[in-house]
Amino acid sequence: MGNQKPNVVYLANGYPTKDSPSHGIFNQRAAEAIREYTNLTVIQYRIYRPGRKLKEQVIENGFTRIILCVPYSPLWEKKMFYINNRLFYLFSLLYARSELRTADIVHASDGNLGILSAWLKKKFKFRLLTQFIGGDLNQDLVQVYKKSWMRNWKEKSDAVSFNSIALHKRFVQLFGEHASAQVIYRGVDTAKFFPAKDKVTGLIFYFLGGLPDYSTFTHGRNTKGGLNLMKAWSKLDAEIKDDQIKLLFAGPDADITMVKEWRQTLTQPERVEIFGKIDPSAIADFHRKGNIALVPSLEEGLPNVAMEAAATGNLIIANAVGGIPEIISHKVNGILCETNDEDGLYKQMKWATENKDQVATIGNTAAEMIGLNFSSRDFGKKYAEYYKEILKR
Repeated sequence: MGNQKPNVVYLANGYPTKDSPSHGIFNQRAAEAIREYTNLTVIQYRIYRPGRKLKEQVIENGFTRIILCVPYSPLWEKKMFYINNRLFYLFSLLYARSELRTADIVHASDGNLGILSAWLKKKFKFRLLTQFIGGDLNQDLVQVYKKSWMRNWKEKSDAVSFNSIALHKRFVQLFGEHASAQVIYRGVDTAKFFPAKDKVTGLIFYFLGGLPDYSTFTHGRNTKGGLNLMKAWSKLDAEIKDDQIKLLFAGPDADITMVKEWRQTLTQPERVEIFGKIDPSAIADFHRKGNIALVPSLEEGLPNVAMEAAATGNLIIANAVGGIPEIISHKVNGILCETNDEDGLYKQMKWATENKDQVATIGNTAAEMIGLNFSSRDFGKKYAEYYKEILKR
């Protein structure tokens, strides 16, 4: 292709909308990073609801986004996995045929879309890159990878990519090695996520995971560790006397009745401030409200909240799951919990209250690490280089 930009179709299950501005925000950021190096079309899949058009086309800043609204059954989701994916496949054939026919590369933004894309590849001549992000391997594909219709799925992907080394290892456990695989970190926009000019007074712990209703996930509402955090904080709250130690509790469903009732059981409920879901435009400033980020997830790929907290110069206390140990060295640029339960989290939070002088030091080291190794400026460039490799084969 010489110096000509490749035609890339980026498939996304989630993308920000007016009614849900944080949904799929990382797909939007990926698209904006990739557009500089490609002729980009984004195909965004949404669940059909009355009033939504089956197909819409939006001209973004530098690329086209096609929105397809597909009938989808949320009932018996596990049993309907195959049928739902076939509906996505049929709608892609009906409404995005011309884009797929002229694509050099289809970039599936998660493993579930990789299945759809493998089916589409039988009809078209594009090269397929499937990216894995976490939940696709940890929750979805692990339930169906032995099904007959999943046979030869891996071979239909010309290349695979992962948000962390841990996800690559998980893929190998399920599917075996792939001939072309790369780990490409999303990185952090350090122009948005940077340390606050004015230091936070006291110790402000904060949590952005919320209690999302992941009913189909193994850990349900506790997937992000919010329930464990509530138990750990109850224990810490009964012991600490310093009135400058507080907790900001935020994220999806963080403001449900159960959380408000829990707050009232605390010895000092005024220490806890409850928020709901934080708008993406306010996330960076929210990081700067605190100085200790809590990431007690029970499963992860590589959580962006941890990388963003590090870029903001905050101490991270996190469970050693997924790709988190790839960016955190214990008591060097963050704190890794000894266990994945409330007791391990409590012990590390208490350590922070007893070692306040090290909070800023460790946070500063984290910010330096992000600036050197995990800038989002590299994301689009690395994928552009990977596209070139794939097309040369």
